Amino acid sequence: MAVRRDGTLWAWGFNNDGEVGVGAPSWQYAPVQVGTATNWVSVSAGWNHTVARRSDGTLWAWGSNFSGQLGDGTTTNRSVPTRVGTATDWTAAAAGGFHSTGVRQDGTVWAWGYNAFGQLGDGTTTDRSAPTQMATGQGLAIALGSYHSLILGP
Repeated sequence: MAVRRDGTLWAWGFNNDGEVGVGAPSWQYAPVQVGTATNWVSVSAGWNHTVARRSDGTLWAWGSNFSGQLGDGTTTNRSVPTRVGTATDWTAAAAGGFHSTGVRQDGTVWAWGYNAFGQLGDGTTTDRSAPTQMATGQGLAIALGSYHSLILGP
C-alpha cells in the first residue's frame, strides 16, 4: 500500500479477501490505484485487511472482516474502501493481525476487531465490529502487531 504525493492510494499483492481494495478479489502483480479519491493521507496494512485515513478526517477499511476488523458494524468482507463510522476527526489509524485502532482528535484511542488476547484494550476479550474506546487515556501514536497493540501516550 502507498499514498502518493497527489493523495492517490495505490495497492498490489495478495487479494483473496479484497484487502487490495480494487473490487473483485484477484492478485495484483503491479500497483493499481484504489478508487479515484485524491485526499488519502495515510494507510496501514494488516494481515488481510487495510485501514486508511483521508484528509477530511474520515477513516476507511476493506478486506477480511471475520472479526469485525473493518469497524463497519458487520462481519462482512469488503473489497472496496468502506467508511468506518461517522466520525470526521481521526488523526491516526493502524491495522494489526485481525484488529484495527484509531486515534481521534481529542487523543482518545479506539479499537475494533479480534480481541481474544485483550488487544483492543477495553478490559474484555470480546470481539468488536465497531470502534470501541480503549480503557487507557490518550494516545499520540499507535502501532499494532498480530495480537497486541501499543500506544504512545502524551
